[in-house]
Amino acid sequence: MNIRAVIVLLGWLTVSLGVSPALAQDKGAGSIGVEYQSIHSDLFIDDVGEYDYWSTDTRILLFSGDYTFADKWTVFVALPYIEKRFVSEVDWGGDPHNPNDAFWIDFVPPDKRFIDDGSYHGGLQDLSLSVSYQALDGPLSLSPYIGYGFPVEDYPFYAKAAIGTNLWRIPVGASFSYVPYFDDWYIDGNVAYVFSEKPLGINVDYWSVHLSAGYWFKPEFSVNVFAGLRYVIDGLEMPWSFSDDPTYSDYPDAYDTEEWYNHDRLLANRNLNIGIGFNYFFNEKYSISGTYYTGVWAEQSSELGNAFTLGVARHFGQK
Repeated sequence: MNIRAVIVLLGWLTVSLGVSPALAQDKGAGSIGVEYQSIHSDLFIDDVGEYDYWSTDTRILLFSGDYTFADKWTVFVALPYIEKRFVSEVDWGGDPHNPNDAFWIDFVPPDKRFIDDGSYHGGLQDLSLSVSYQALDGPLSLSPYIGYGFPVEDYPFYAKAAIGTNLWRIPVGASFSYVPYFDDWYIDGNVAYVFSEKPLGINVDYWSVHLSAGYWFKPEFSVNVFAGLRYVIDGLEMPWSFSDDPTYSDYPDAYDTEEWYNHDRLLANRNLNIGIGFNYFFNEKYSISGTYYTGVWAEQSSELGNAFTLGVARHFGQK
């Protein structure tokens, strides 16, 4: 597989911060990369309505690498450092999640760390590992894979500024790419079913789907458009999984439960993002890539306002 196809795939895979395989390359080939991501979300959508009285800002430094250790077999690793802050958009505070609030009586949160204070809080999030096998090669290539992601730190999850859900996950899926002979356009994608740890025994497995199409204007420069879908199959739904009152007038008294303390891990998060990106090769060893993307649909989830990424990669061993 040529190096152009590899960087196209890696460019949009890192957006998802999930376990994502590199397409198979020549044996001994690989890459290491670092990418900066900035994400702003300002709208939460549940079954009743939309809420815009708070927002979050996220800064991510993603380290990743891939290596083809045998013919058709490639391993991929990624680890993000994430900082995130909660921002109230109203005078009354914007409803930060505070495990020390007085309404916690029947259930007492075991983790008392309060991070929705308007400042950035961060740390290393989840280490992602995967291995892929190139089952098809040519204009149409196909690489099934399996991965494992797990938290490397015990970060808090009851917070709008939480950097993650603090759960392990196992994605099983396939990456594909279609690059016609003697042509400069391409289509690629990734479809995975992600098995997740089940807090309180509740199923929060989800589908992850990414599609991308692009064009090489020059041998070293391409532009692409992409879409990414995350769809939790089951999960809880606000407000009905916690209360019969659609106006939340019984908040916080009716929410003094272990389920509410875990709600950010249990909700049926569903969202669709779209964006545009580019890849540029300085030479066979160094490349730069970037994306801009935004949310177009969300359920039981924060809708992405806007985000951008900028990354550099060092390639080696490619013939």
